[in-house]
Amino acid sequence: MSAVHFIVGESCNNGCRGCLWTRRLDFLPRIDLPIPEDVRGRGVRLAGREPVMRKDLVEIVSALRAAGASSVEVETNGRTLPFAGVVQSLRDAGVTRLAIKLFATEEAAWEAHTRVPGSYAQTVRGIADARRVAPRIDLIAVLVPRREQGAGLHELVEFAQQLRFTQARVELRLAKLDLAALPAIAADVRALRRQPPAGMRVDVATS
Repeated sequence: MSAVHFIVGESCNNGCRGCLWTRRLDFLPRIDLPIPEDVRGRGVRLAGREPVMRKDLVEIVSALRAAGASSVEVETNGRTLPFAGVVQSLRDAGVTRLAIKLFATEEAAWEAHTRVPGSYAQTVRGIADARRVAPRIDLIAVLVPRREQGAGLHELVEFAQQLRFTQARVELRLAKLDLAALPAIAADVRALRRQPPAGMRVDVATS
């Protein structure tokens, strides 16, 4: 069975330029309790702007697993993961994968994109804390390539490797990309497919 995708909410603690979720929020179903459809035996992906800001996220995850969901992925910017008890509560509720967004390879470019001072350090610390507190939760890097220095696809893949990710998902939202950037990004994707990075699985999603 295919995975089920739900929107958790519209709040976010980042202010990213050209948020990837601006249009997608209208196209995926929102999740509330009780669980709105049969998820038995299916993987579930919870996304939105920043799902971990949803106050009842733990209850939602628990309800999904109780309803028979085979796995639950939460897509996050990772900034709340260092807060006391967050990773542990997600682990105990039944989260099986955290998909953590990487916006650039260094602090200045990252925070120019998120428009939040300190967001880079919080995410990097959140990745380390998630790995320490819940080593059985899979971590997948969500890569958001752009034209800016330090945010190209090749650079982001290398950064994900440095952070010890073994899985990555490249998010190409064509409506949000500068058309002038497409040839370079397409060339990077072709090169990535010809020669995948050692020790890392990389998938490319476009819309």
